[in-house]
Amino acid sequence: MEMAENRALATPPIPPKRRRGEQDIYAGERLRVARQLARVSQQELGAALGVSFQAVQKYESGENRMSAGRMVKAAAFLGVDLAFFAKDRMPPGTPASSLDFTADEIEVIRAWRGLASDVLRTQVKRLLQAMARPLDESEVGSR
Repeated sequence: MEMAENRALATPPIPPKRRRGEQDIYAGERLRVARQLARVSQQELGAALGVSFQAVQKYESGENRMSAGRMVKAAAFLGVDLAFFAKDRMPPGTPASSLDFTADEIEVIRAWRGLASDVLRTQVKRLLQAMARPLDESEVGSR
């Protein structure tokens, strides 16, 4: 009888810590991208989330998992949609390397976000699309 009482009073076992998954790593990478695009330091983001800059480093590397509440706060602070952190928001077939923006690409995105006019954005988008399309044989000497 005493043994049964002791089992009832014993604390339940702590479940093992869940290992970081692919989504955790992806969300951390996206956090880094959003932070860089917003020109925010790890220290500033940490202050906004109520954590240390070391915690932000661990979120970005995927070493620690970000809670849902902190992810919502991060999205609001960095000016991105919460879906920005979700892996399945990427179109099928998009390579993982698309997360690795160069400094030039980040500057282009910042400049894009600085365009106040939808008309300008449309013109810039058309210009970039025209410049990026492959040349036809008849155009090789004309560009």
